[in-house]
Amino acid sequence: MAKVRGLAYPLQVFNGSLKLSEDFNCIRDAIFAVLEVRPGELVMRQNFGCPDFIFDAVTQPQVVLSRIKVALEEQIPDVSFEVTGDIEEDGGFKVRIGWSIGEVPQPPISLVLKS
Repeated sequence: MAKVRGLAYPLQVFNGSLKLSEDFNCIRDAIFAVLEVRPGELVMRQNFGCPDFIFDAVTQPQVVLSRIKVALEEQIPDVSFEVTGDIEEDGGFKVRIGWSIGEVPQPPISLVLKS
């Protein structure tokens, strides 16, 4: 893999400069950026981001998982995603995002959607 560099997400200052992330960390930061930005928040990229599900009652988990996967695939090319999830006993919806670049799997990202 060629060296990929970008600004760390969330934006941070390190030793007087903006902190950078490299390679797989750069892609991981991009995943979090897509998950945390809502469509329409970025003026120059109106379609960037993932819909906000935090206040929605998750009655159709596959629809939510599909929308997350589509948002990630549209915004982050050349990365394979597997998005799974289940409803927890307390009503939270646990989402697991498995991702890989080529044949190199990366540690999954887990998050819980609660209202």
